[in-house]
Parts: sequence; structure tokens; C-alpha cells
Amino acid sequence: MASLPTWLNDLRDLFAPRYCAVCGNRLITTEQKLCGPCLAELPYAAMGDFRDNPVARLFWAKIPIERAHSYILYRHESPSHRLLMQLKYSHRPDLGPWLGRMMARDLAPMGFFQGIDCLVPVPLHWRRRWTRGYNQSLMLARGIAQATGLPLATDYVRRMRNNPTQTRKSQSERLRNVEGLFQSRPGIPHRHLLLIDDVLTTSATLTACAQAILHENPDVVFSVLTLAKA
Repeated sequence: MASLPTWLNDLRDLFAPRYCAVCGNRLITTEQKLCGPCLAELPYAAMGDFRDNPVARLFWAKIPIERAHSYILYRHESPSHRLLMQLKYSHRPDLGPWLGRMMARDLAPMGFFQGIDCLVPVPLHWRRRWTRGYNQSLMLARGIAQATGLPLATDYVRRMRNNPTQTRKSQSERLRNVEGLFQSRPGIPHRHLLLIDDVLTTSATLTACAQAILHENPDVVFSVLTLAKA
């Protein structure tokens, strides 16, 4: 009986084969979402100190930041590009929880989630969410919640405009693009929030989200976790 799950997995892969989200090769029974070689070739970010690293420094003097980390580096020529394109634009919401669980399992032993009260995914505007079918940051947050047991809040902050993408915008254009972008509810019952997003570039979007929360909840502090850093 103990071997039954393996037989079921083998049977599943025989009649409903699964394929790597990066290279498209067929997955073997023990692989999930990505094949072993593509998983090994992801450019994992070695940030070191969660309080003082290239991600955390982007938020210094902007918001009260406790710790920050990006799991992988976004490189156009690497598997990280294909993975992010699949997550965001190829209707693969299933990748989000799996990646979230993987991030949480790797970071938890290093104390990254210590003291965090709640997970807050950066929201999408309802129009973009309707077009895409899901919020990829929420999918990542669900996986993190499953692995850590931390509560997940989707009603603390909302996106007020369907702003144009930040891609190919200058730093000043990015800042103008996020002005008044978010609105937060007052009376948030948690103090230490972990903001979760898919890709970090200049920090403009995440900073705007955090500042909107601070406007209504001045005692809140933040940590930041993104899947990738550009």
C-alpha cells in the first residue's frame, strides 16, 4: 500500500503527461512544474543579510523596512525569464503557489518569517485581474501561507487605477506612474506586514503600496519578498 501513490503518479504521467514550464521537456514522476536541470539553472539570488542587501537598500528612507529578499534574479537569457512569462502571461496560476511554497521552505530556516504577522500580496486592478484571470502575487502569497501558516490578507490595500506597465519607464516616469495608485483601509489589526510581489525593479510600486498603508496605519512596519529582482 505504501507504494500506491507512486503507482498513481506513474499512471497519471502516462495518460496525462506534464511538461517543464521553462524548457517544455516532459517531467518525470518526481519533478514538479520545472525539470531538474531548469530548476538548477535558475539564477538564485544570494542576498546574505536580509536587513542590508541590494533589495532592502531600495526601501531605505522610504518606508520602515525590517527585512527584504528576492528569490531569483531576472535575466532575459536565463530560465527566470521564461518562468516569469509563464506565470504572468501564459495562464499558469498553478506556478504561483508552488513557487511560494518553495521560497518559504528555503527562507524559513534562515528566520526570514520571524515576527511577521500577515502576508499582503500587491493587488492588481480588477480590470487587469479579470483579463489575466488571477493575480500572480496572490498566487505566490497563497503558497507562502500554506508553507508558513501565516494569515493572508487581500483587503488591506486596493489598486485604484489600471496604470500602464512600468516596463521601459525611467525612474521619474515610474514614480509618476504610481502616484495615488493604492488606497488602504484604516485600522489594520497587524503591525508587521510582508509585502509580496512577483518582480522588483526600482521599488516604486512596492513603495507606493507601503506608503498608502502607512498613510492610514502609521505604526505598521514592512518586510518585502519578491520572486525575482530585475
